[in-house]
Amino acid sequence: MRNDLWRLEPGWLAGYTEDRELIRRIKRYKKDWRIMADYFKYDRLVGVQFKIPIEQRRSAKRMFGIAENKQKQAI
Repeated sequence: MRNDLWRLEPGWLAGYTEDRELIRRIKRYKKDWRIMADYFKYDRLVGVQFKIPIEQRRSAKRMFGIAENKQKQAI
């Protein structure tokens, strides 16, 4: 299962996950994280993309399991 986190625009992060349990936890506990897109394959949910406030970057890193991202789009 894939989890990604990147900068979207000033003040916002974007997060993508295919982990069903993580999707459930985010929907239950993080009401201020908006769903940007749902990805389906053969009418079955494959992944969800979230828009996350930058103030919750640390929480997002923990939930998505991102330790350190040293690519061009580093957080």
